Amino acid sequence: MKILSLYDGHLTISRVLTKKTTIPTDSLAGQLLPADYTDAYYREVTTEKTLLPDDLMIGFWTSTRELWWMVALFRLRNFLVRFVGLKGEEGIEVGAFEKAIREGGTYGFTSVPVKSHHETVMMLTDKHLDAWLSVYVAEEGANTEGGAGTGAGSKKSVYLITVVKFKQRLGRVYFFVIRPFHALIVKNLLRRAMVKIM
Repeated sequence: MKILSLYDGHLTISRVLTKKTTIPTDSLAGQLLPADYTDAYYREVTTEKTLLPDDLMIGFWTSTRELWWMVALFRLRNFLVRFVGLKGEEGIEVGAFEKAIREGGTYGFTSVPVKSHHETVMMLTDKHLDAWLSVYVAEEGANTEGGAGTGAGSKKSVYLITVVKFKQRLGRVYFFVIRPFHALIVKNLLRRAMVKIM
């Protein structure tokens, strides 16, 4: 079943659903390995638009406020992690958050420690664990040093990569709490982030 049917000469999104895959070999996120947990999901798109990882990262996080069931999951997560002494997410001040992503800065307990033309890596740090979320854009037949999404009507793959390293036992407890929701949230937000910037 087609998830999105938009085509006006500018955009077509593949009929293939979001798929689980491995971390691309040239991804900056791969430099964080080894880790206690990793996953990567991707979607394919054919578009004339330039897909910037910063835009996708911003779309990913701001999409969390648009779905009632996702808001409910985050509230449940925030309630549960209080029992293991971890931080809960506060509401995002979009302007400051966007500036941190685009300029490689810090916002709350998130930061952007490394980025390239085709990848933005966000770090979420707490006393019990460190987690990284990466948006990586690969263009078929493109030279990645030239930037993501440079070809007209070119096929692109957008990856969302998660890397987690535990510092203490409570970090494992925390991840045990959120893991049942993780894949569901990541796959839905990846889809919505792509739709949002098109």
